[in-house]
Amino acid sequence: MTKNELHNQLADPGPFAAEITALQPRLYGFILKRLADREQTLEMLQRTNLVLCQKANEFRPGSSFTAWAFQVAKFQILSWRKAEGRSRFVFSDQVYDLIDSKSEEEAEVVDQRIPLLRQCMKRLSDQDCSLIQQRYRDGQPIASLAETLDKSVDAIGMKLLRIRKQLAECVQIALKRRGMA
Repeated sequence: MTKNELHNQLADPGPFAAEITALQPRLYGFILKRLADREQTLEMLQRTNLVLCQKANEFRPGSSFTAWAFQVAKFQILSWRKAEGRSRFVFSDQVYDLIDSKSEEEAEVVDQRIPLLRQCMKRLSDQDCSLIQQRYRDGQPIASLAETLDKSVDAIGMKLLRIRKQLAECVQIALKRRGMA
């Protein structure tokens, strides 16, 4: 990275912040899978975010931000395990290696599916797309959605189920077309 590129990246943290923000749910899942403790996962996620910000100048534009962030999280977890290993039960290195190998495969599959899911979302009606976004992007409870839409909780739950099935089928078809399923 040239000095000019580094200066531009540090001068405009917007894209970097957007990458970190978008990655939070996956990073949380990545860490939770390894720690199996929600409180510890939240703490580790904060530590990881802090390290990501501190090492922002080490990220190379054009490379995979997700892979880099997961690697930082992995090293934070390893560091925690060393410290905690002396004080309480933790999994063996072999267990973590197995989890890591499976997670890398899953991350690749998810990375391939996200653009396909976005395309499938565009095919939904505006009403269905809005419902999915309110529920899963914004985290709005089903009961709240039901009240806002003047529908029963069961009706909203069934509607979401149908939309999820529709999206899953759309993604599967797109994967088959690309020879990835």
